[in-house]
Amino acid sequence: MRRTQWVEIALTLLVLVGMAVLFRRPAWIPLFVALIMPLALGLMLWQYRTMDEFRRARYLKAWAASGIVGTFALTGLLTWGVFSDFGAVLNSGSAPDLKLSVWLLYIPWGLSLLTFYAVTAFLYRRDTGG
Repeated sequence: MRRTQWVEIALTLLVLVGMAVLFRRPAWIPLFVALIMPLALGLMLWQYRTMDEFRRARYLKAWAASGIVGTFALTGLLTWGVFSDFGAVLNSGSAPDLKLSVWLLYIPWGLSLLTFYAVTAFLYRRDTGG
């Protein structure tokens, strides 16, 4: 497990350096994502394989909670986007024009991350009695 933690630190530093480069060269974003996503997925699977059953249960519960919160937040954004202009749609008889900024997608993403870390911390404290 200790080796996976060091690899996680290295991957985090690589992502931070990569993000700094992407601010200067945004055209490289697809390449960056294509490289980082498989590395992150591989690291997550490696970490999962090295965990004991209690850590695995905490990990899966935290991912489940994160997915639920992220899905609700994204559904809320989409619902807000569709129904915010609903009166104009009823009057014109046309299909709704969804007007959402891409930047709003950071809300469900951030909530998912916060939920994952909060649930992981809560379950760890509950299981260790600390």
